[in-house]
Amino acid sequence: MTLDDAVSTAHDDVVVTAVDLPTAQRRRLAELGLRPGSPVRVIKRAAGGGLVLALGTSRVAIDRSTSTHITVDPVS
Repeated sequence: MTLDDAVSTAHDDVVVTAVDLPTAQRRRLAELGLRPGSPVRVIKRAAGGGLVLALGTSRVAIDRSTSTHITVDPVS
């Protein structure tokens, strides 16, 4: 499922499995802590369809377009 789909599981943890974006965007997300293997919690959907994510103790907002290119798996 994509990170955008994970909104229905708000406050459940997911793990990033892939980021299918151009290199510059992928690198920037990795700098923020959003890379394959990273645990992420979807906090809420922001205005305009973006997502607010918890990455450890940090909070990050990404737009909906970006969230549809990030593949995640639920944490079991």
